[in-house]
Amino acid sequence: MMELDKREAQLLRRAINTWQKEQLITEEQAGKLQQSYKVVSTDWQTITLYIFIAAISCALMAFGSLVLDEKWIEIIRKKFSLTDSVIALLFAGLTIFLCYEGWRRNKHQPVFSFNRELFWLLPVLSIGVSVVYLGKSVNYLDGNYGAFWLLATACYGVLGVTLHSRLLWAATLLCLIPAYVKLTYYLTGDASFFLGMNLPCRMALLGALLVLVAWLLRQFRVYAPIKDITWSGGWLLFIISGWLISIFGNCGTWDEWQQLRQIHLLQWVIIYTLQCVGMLLLGIRMKDDLLRDLAVVFLLLDLYTRYFEYLWDHTNKGLFFGILAISFWWVGRLIEKRMKQR
Repeated sequence: MMELDKREAQLLRRAINTWQKEQLITEEQAGKLQQSYKVVSTDWQTITLYIFIAAISCALMAFGSLVLDEKWIEIIRKKFSLTDSVIALLFAGLTIFLCYEGWRRNKHQPVFSFNRELFWLLPVLSIGVSVVYLGKSVNYLDGNYGAFWLLATACYGVLGVTLHSRLLWAATLLCLIPAYVKLTYYLTGDASFFLGMNLPCRMALLGALLVLVAWLLRQFRVYAPIKDITWSGGWLLFIISGWLISIFGNCGTWDEWQQLRQIHLLQWVIIYTLQCVGMLLLGIRMKDDLLRDLAVVFLLLDLYTRYFEYLWDHTNKGLFFGILAISFWWVGRLIEKRMKQR
């Protein structure tokens, strides 16, 4: 009897049901196939994931302590009389070596593992150091930090696609956000608005563009996790930005928002609610669990946000927290049902 984890068993069960519906196999054969495997616990995979998350967190803290305070790099610089551009070149060379080593490992062991994926954290950090010192060598082009964030984004993106790395592509999307923000502020001279949009509106535009890019990527033969990460990241950024817009509208400054009456933001609240409902319907239609679940979570967040904005001073607090407890219980029950179905 085959031993499968929950995901593999779910895929096989769906395949057998499809074959049966299309009359490729009989009901008796389907029953025998369903009994030919058993689901085994994969708790060790979850534990392994948590361990690697802890390893990444510690590596980032170590990087911050050793590199960001620059003490040890400054010691090496003074000892060998190195310039910023030379340090940038050294770390660029280190990045090339690390990428080659990672590519060699993937070639010999193509099956995904957390251990090999964690290795890509090293070139992520080395590229960061290289770009920082490259920027220092040219005084960041008179304060144009966004250009160097964009350079790092391009490096991560090219390597992520070429080397089939989830971590490098995630770094690409994370690096793109500050690159986009810094460039818009640089182009406007640190003004509050860019093309008539405040920061949350700009981020919503970026999220929509990422969703569009993810949809276009699905039309090409690209490493599948890259498509999924871009799709998920784009929708998440889009819906978070929509929530922030429903609170702050298109106000440019904190003082402007403080002076604005809440009723004047009602149009943004309606747009955000329609956004959540649209995402929910799209998720159901596309059978996209992530999109559907995001929409439900942010619809609940929408209700709680509106409560604090409009009803906090006029509603019994016990009643509110009772409703909150019931809603969280309901969400937990849905999640539990979904996990049992897998």
